[in-house]
Amino acid sequence: MRRLLVILSLLLLTVDASAQDTVAHRRPRVGVVLSGGGAKGFAHIGALKVIEEAGIPVDYIAGTSMGSIIGGLYAVGYDPDMMKKLCTEQDWDMIIKDQIPRKFIPLEKRINERHYLFTVPYKDGKLKLKRSMIDGMYVNMLLTRLMLPAYKNREFDSLPVPFLCIGTDMITADPIEFNRGSLAQSIRSSMSIPFLFEPVEYEGYLLCDGGLTNNFPVSNVRDHGADIIIGVDLEIIKSDEKVLDNSLKVLERLIAVVSQDKSNKAREECDILIRPDIGKANIMSFNDFDPIIKCGEMGAREKFPELKRLADSLQALGPFEVERHHTQPIDSIMVDEVEVVGVDDYDAGILKSEFGGEFPQMFAIDEIETTVVKIYSQGYYSNVWYEIVDTPQGNILKLHCKNKTSLAFSMGAHYDNNYGIGVLLNMNAHTKHFTYNVDLNVSDNPYIKAGITHRYTRMLSGTAQISAMNLRFNYYHTSGGIDAQLRYQNNALDLYFQIAPSVTQALKFGFKANYILTEDMHHYYDEDDIAEHHSFEPLFYMHYFFNNEDQTDFPRRGWNVNLIGKFIMYDGVFSNEYSRPFYCVNGDIRKSIPIGRHHAFRLGAVGAIRLGDAMLDVDDMFFVGGQSSMYYDSRYLTFTGLPFVSIYTEYTAYAKTAWQWNFYKNFYSVLSCDAGYFRDIMTMSDDDIIDEILGQGIDYLFMPNNFVMGAGLKLGCKTLAGPIEVELSKSNFVDKWCLFVNVGFWF
Repeated sequence: MRRLLVILSLLLLTVDASAQDTVAHRRPRVGVVLSGGGAKGFAHIGALKVIEEAGIPVDYIAGTSMGSIIGGLYAVGYDPDMMKKLCTEQDWDMIIKDQIPRKFIPLEKRINERHYLFTVPYKDGKLKLKRSMIDGMYVNMLLTRLMLPAYKNREFDSLPVPFLCIGTDMITADPIEFNRGSLAQSIRSSMSIPFLFEPVEYEGYLLCDGGLTNNFPVSNVRDHGADIIIGVDLEIIKSDEKVLDNSLKVLERLIAVVSQDKSNKAREECDILIRPDIGKANIMSFNDFDPIIKCGEMGAREKFPELKRLADSLQALGPFEVERHHTQPIDSIMVDEVEVVGVDDYDAGILKSEFGGEFPQMFAIDEIETTVVKIYSQGYYSNVWYEIVDTPQGNILKLHCKNKTSLAFSMGAHYDNNYGIGVLLNMNAHTKHFTYNVDLNVSDNPYIKAGITHRYTRMLSGTAQISAMNLRFNYYHTSGGIDAQLRYQNNALDLYFQIAPSVTQALKFGFKANYILTEDMHHYYDEDDIAEHHSFEPLFYMHYFFNNEDQTDFPRRGWNVNLIGKFIMYDGVFSNEYSRPFYCVNGDIRKSIPIGRHHAFRLGAVGAIRLGDAMLDVDDMFFVGGQSSMYYDSRYLTFTGLPFVSIYTEYTAYAKTAWQWNFYKNFYSVLSCDAGYFRDIMTMSDDDIIDEILGQGIDYLFMPNNFVMGAGLKLGCKTLAGPIEVELSKSNFVDKWCLFVNVGFWF
């Protein structure tokens, strides 16, 4: 403050009455510097509000990390009240978690949606950890949207308030000053907190949080001509061991320690230093923006007398009006052309078509962001961000991205008492137009799948997959006892094309060749009576899938439609009694309807039928029973109250209803009831089956055992490792109660 008074005194002595009209042009320039601090940086909004109230002109503003965001907003012309409003309107959980809304996830990913316990990238012959927890695509879009009012200003000195920010080059460990270029990407580079946000590749640098090298850029503002510096500093100068009680606090302290010497010197250079007390907030307390803003305001008000004296002294040099800007976010913009940067012409053409084919046209910002999210969600591109560039030819929407070439290994785990314990090992690789995937399920019922997918266009892809699956399970008699044990092994080659006109629907059509080994041990004849069947089954199929549900494990709204039709050309190896062709059609439809905030009702229908006069082997039946959502084969149909695979049937139709109640945080209950009709071959006598074959068994379609109803109650809890669920159910088909236990995500 003493230095500030000396500057003002000298200037006052040099002023004479004849030069009053030019004094305002020669008054000291005031710069405001905002330090980093993650979510604690919301305090800068409160401090700027008080600085404005004191009547101080802001001729330059600069910041690092979160300080660069608030400083950039102020430089564009947003006032503190508008900045607070913008904080209120943001869904900070979505932005920080960087999760793609389910409605944008391509259908193929929804069908195979998985949650792994961990994923490890593989690069240069080594397993490596990910560089960050968050890719930051939503942060990119938020910054681009907020900075759009100044998209024509590529030189930051030409902004309503001149601006600069600081990033850190991870290659050279040098601080990088940004005062030109893309305002949004410059700020994104400055706030890329290590380990949390993906480093930014921009202007030839690999950039992360500027706080590592210059968290309080006072000297940079002086170099740009500021005479007086008002600093708002959120760094912890000295920390207590008790405060460092979690990883976020340790990370915050680490950033402060790295640049502490430079920050100490910067504090000494400030003419007025504001240091708000943020309390217990940390760098990720984004939902606590309101109390943090108030802390910043309170900290600045402690310095209000000094701020007011500065404003009065500047006015004493000659009256002047403080120009304040009141910028508003823009909702739409005219785009004259779309340019895609970072990929070849083929991909650029595909991505450009996502924005439509006619230019110029007016785009809503929401529309642009939706398209960008769809592109990112495909999984083929990384480093996706966009900007609007003003050129003599008009506004260019420039989309930046790179082809995603990656190789990663993942692991998941699951248990339920239908399929037993399972550990899924996955290898997934992306190249320019191909995706390679290998699944190995090490479990009581193991399988291996290996496939390659080629993407031809945005909507069309082709896949070749080989698989081997082995299942062992018990077949239950109506008394509840084990009637038979079945071993089912299927080796398959699957070739198909997929057309996906939108992210909610897809149509597959292809050819599949199955080689099946079925082994039955029938207890009701003789424990040693083992029937073994081999069959080769070539077939053509079509599979239509539609899904717009809001989530996988606990859908509250939306439809799920799954329809499969097969034409089995030939089924037999050692005899021709099963060699005649036949058709199989099965599908399920469900609708989830939200009721209030915590309840949802689900109504569905399941149907399956075979068409043709061929006598079916057991491996061509539909298997009904169990509650597991594990997907092994489309012929396994769940039914409440039935043990796993209680019914072998050639055709069935039944309804499924469920009432879901999220009664406390992550705890929920599901009351379900299923009811319908089955034709169970295993409940018929040998004479009945012969009559059926001879066409004399019509009355058996309406046997009492063919009508089944089951009900159950499930209690569950969502955890990071997946849902933990226990269900107790009962049906009129089997005498015993069914207990179902599930732990972990499905795969």
